[in-house]
Amino acid sequence: MVQRVQGRLPIAVLVSGTGTNLQALLDTVHEHEAQVVAVASSVADAPALQRALERGVPTAVFGRAEYEDRKARDGAMADWLQERGVRLVVLAGYMELLGEAFLCRFPGAVINVHPSLLPAFPGLAAIEQALAYGVKVFGVTVHFVDAGVDSGPVISQRAVELGDAQKPEEVLSALRPIEHALLPEAVRLLARGALRVDPENRRRIAVEG
Repeated sequence: MVQRVQGRLPIAVLVSGTGTNLQALLDTVHEHEAQVVAVASSVADAPALQRALERGVPTAVFGRAEYEDRKARDGAMADWLQERGVRLVVLAGYMELLGEAFLCRFPGAVINVHPSLLPAFPGLAAIEQALAYGVKVFGVTVHFVDAGVDSGPVISQRAVELGDAQKPEEVLSALRPIEHALLPEAVRLLARGALRVDPENRRRIAVEG
């Protein structure tokens, strides 16, 4: 678990796509409660990288094809992040799994935003899964990352009722503003050292202060 730090919490953001959640972080917590000191991507032409460069944030690409295996890729990325003093890693549309070796380099300090109310619809195509199931209520979860697939303890969730939604684009449009609110708020809580694991239930994350 991230301990409260003096000054701004140095964070890294991992991205694979357009970077709207990265932009939300840059527009809210960056240079306030936190400092985005690194942005890493699995995709060389991800538009998110340009968002980072426009704010003067160092970027790097760690494509799977450039390394012998995922463990080697994760190790190189972890080295680069730690060289920059990263204390919290934020997955914001990062479309790769991270191995246990990477997570051990940042214990209790990797979080993700997922477009469903976990534990429902983990993994890829969460919105499509939910639509196929016929749900009426959708939502967003911010959670700690563990070695499973979207199985780490929940930090925060918010739901929205979309009874008539039929297309993924409709749902995503409704969920984006929720993602952009919940993810920075989770970073704020971590920067304050306000999150604690309930000793009686290791999956329950309590907010203090």
